[in-house]
Amino acid sequence: MYDVNNPLAFVGQLLHVGLTVYLWIIIIGALISWVNPDPYNPVVRFLRRATDPLFIWLRRHVPLIFGGIDFSPIIAIAFIIFLDVSLVPILREQGNILANILIGLGQSLSMLLNFYLIVVIVAAVISFVNPSPYNPIVRILSALTYPVFSWFRRRLPLSFGGIDFTPVLVIALIFLVNTYGAHTLIRMGLNLKLKGGF
Repeated sequence: MYDVNNPLAFVGQLLHVGLTVYLWIIIIGALISWVNPDPYNPVVRFLRRATDPLFIWLRRHVPLIFGGIDFSPIIAIAFIIFLDVSLVPILREQGNILANILIGLGQSLSMLLNFYLIVVIVAAVISFVNPSPYNPIVRILSALTYPVFSWFRRRLPLSFGGIDFTPVLVIALIFLVNTYGAHTLIRMGLNLKLKGGF
């Protein structure tokens, strides 16, 4: 229960619920879009009406379409997580602004890195079975990983005995950035809170 004398905490709880619901709307909408749904279906129309304003705003400010793939849902999910992890605690605690922003940035960055880690691992595993390049999943994975892989391949000798170790290097870098970047931001925010916040 929230103290009636602390309306900001109540607002924070309402915002948390709203952001959680909207996060699931984005996730469900993104998953459904992969199967080319009927655009006249009422559920599909609701999901589009609910998510298109945010997606359009993101696309207008950040180039989010690469290789024919729209990354708006991924960035939108990271943005919602940032708001939920930073703005909601700021309202509940009535302070700790910088601390919660650092934690929110760290959590959002960690989510993006973990998502890309899964993409790299799946792309590396299926490369061993010579998948059809026309398969839509293979095309998505290739569009997500090829620019990064090719950048490293042009600069480093990463193929030995017919085996390409580029995915291994990318996975190691993701772990490093996650540990020394995202997790450091989270620890800095938590330490600020322990010291009284800011």
